[in-house]
Amino acid sequence: MAIIQPDFKFEDLGIGGLDKEFSAIFRRAFASRIFPPSIVEKLGIQHCKGILLYGPPGTGKTLMARQIGKMLNAREPIIVNGPEILNKYVGQSEENVRKLFAEAEKEYKARGDESSLHIIIFDELDAICKQRGGKNDGTGVGDSVVNQLLAKMDGVEQLNNILIIGMTNRKDMIDEALLRPGRLEVHMEISLPDQHGRVQILKIHTAKMRENHLLAPDVDIDELASLTKNFSGAEIAGFVRSASTFAFSRHIKGGTTATVNEDVENIKICQSDFLHALEEVHPSFGVSDAELQLCVQNGIIPFSEDIDRILKDGSLFVEQVKNSNHTPLVSVLLHGKNINIIVF
Repeated sequence: MAIIQPDFKFEDLGIGGLDKEFSAIFRRAFASRIFPPSIVEKLGIQHCKGILLYGPPGTGKTLMARQIGKMLNAREPIIVNGPEILNKYVGQSEENVRKLFAEAEKEYKARGDESSLHIIIFDELDAICKQRGGKNDGTGVGDSVVNQLLAKMDGVEQLNNILIIGMTNRKDMIDEALLRPGRLEVHMEISLPDQHGRVQILKIHTAKMRENHLLAPDVDIDELASLTKNFSGAEIAGFVRSASTFAFSRHIKGGTTATVNEDVENIKICQSDFLHALEEVHPSFGVSDAELQLCVQNGIIPFSEDIDRILKDGSLFVEQVKNSNHTPLVSVLLHGKNINIIVF
């Protein structure tokens, strides 16, 4: 049986800006599963058992994980919110982990490599898989859960019909043993969408408006994508909802009782509605270029060698964070005398 649904189309996922990530996940996690088990055995490789999706909140990690199940000829994914695993009774948290693998183990014993794929999705993985040996909650339950999960993923009785997808906003908090090859070996960062991604997301969230001819001709998706820099996918969805409320308000009659105008069928979402929405929906990440330019309208003047050195060092730190896999965060302290300069 084909692992990919024969009538599957990427457009049907309703996720924008993640084409590259989907292609990489397919190559690394699913390509080997398309081939007959005998071919894979001759190659001497094992299927990927785990994927970790990480990045800021609202960028589409949960949606992406859920939609992966739709593109596969696999059983309905088991979706678990991390904290749901934890239990106050001794041994119950570990038992909850074992139960997640029970169906896959039963089928693998009966059918071997011919069994169907079982997908387990862990949301908020960092809540249950923190670094072992730390303080945690003082009970050691967190360590036991990690140990149990490791045992199920690559213990004595290894399963080839399991795929685990973990999601987190804090990759740095997850126990390193889980991130090694053979476990959650595919690490995929789901970051803020770029210009092209924002265009795709805006088109997805305005598709119904466009389909029902409720999107005014003056709406410029490319311009809106440029204006929503640093917005996550969830924030863009909120931005579109906010714009629609301005259109609603134009068709509400005033008075003691709010009623809808008779011409409500002619409602249109205009470019001005989106521009008004920008005033009340702001990105959680990054700094608006417009706000930054207001602070440095005439640029930064290197009036001394010290200022020039600080600017050069600051640029190097920015490049380091952008390009290095080992320093995702760099903290810088600027210190000196508090001098007020008054210019007449």
